[in-house]
Amino acid sequence: MSENQGQEQVIPRLYVSLSAEERESAIYFLLESILKAKDQSQGLTRTLSFDEDVNIYLAHLLFAVSLPEYQDMAAPFLSNNAEEIFEWVREANDPMLRYFIFKVNADHLLIRSTIFNPDPELAKRFSVKKNGSGDARTEDQMAAVLYYNQASRCHAGVYDKKTGVGEVLGKIASQFDVYRQVLLNVKTDYFKFIECFREQAFQHFLVKLSAYERDYLKDIKMERFLELYQKWLITKAPELKGQILELTRELNRLDPGFRFDTGKLG
Repeated sequence: MSENQGQEQVIPRLYVSLSAEERESAIYFLLESILKAKDQSQGLTRTLSFDEDVNIYLAHLLFAVSLPEYQDMAAPFLSNNAEEIFEWVREANDPMLRYFIFKVNADHLLIRSTIFNPDPELAKRFSVKKNGSGDARTEDQMAAVLYYNQASRCHAGVYDKKTGVGEVLGKIASQFDVYRQVLLNVKTDYFKFIECFREQAFQHFLVKLSAYERDYLKDIKMERFLELYQKWLITKAPELKGQILELTRELNRLDPGFRFDTGKLG
């Protein structure tokens, strides 16, 4: 595969690892945002082809694209050139890889044309064609529909039957304009999510760093305490007593469980 040619936007990432609980919370937040966006979309209701499996897929996709591991995995398979993508697929011996190439490019175009579309007016800069319904679509959007359909067929071909994943991808292809409008309305919530979880993850990092520094300092103080106490046992030098008492107080602050009978110092 060639170097990534498809990512023109810098996609925000969550650089600090999240716990399983935080990931679940993030996906739930994004799922609620999708449902809210559907309610707020003019002329759309939750009862109009809004399958729950597609909602869940889109929530997981929005979460995934914010993660560096997903972007690193997808980048080698992304291209703006449809001929190149189909050439990769023809060269791939693994049917699951063929499915993945189509899927990851479809997802990329969907996200790029919605969440990372800075201004709807930018569509005017691209060549626009009409689909059979008379709706205007950019070439990117038409390509996304094609890739979703191909990914759906590939996934069914892997298992030689209809699959849940294949059906979800087919639904997105058949209702692409609807789901694209929904994701356009999710954009604001998505960037709120990025900032919120970045801050939350960073705070967790600071807590862990503080704990590490405290433990490291405690080890150093304990080593010094034992060294001075050993010297005092041998020499009974009066000047060591004050240093030992000060270290005892510092160790108590760092570790409330630390105990030393200062009466031993006489």
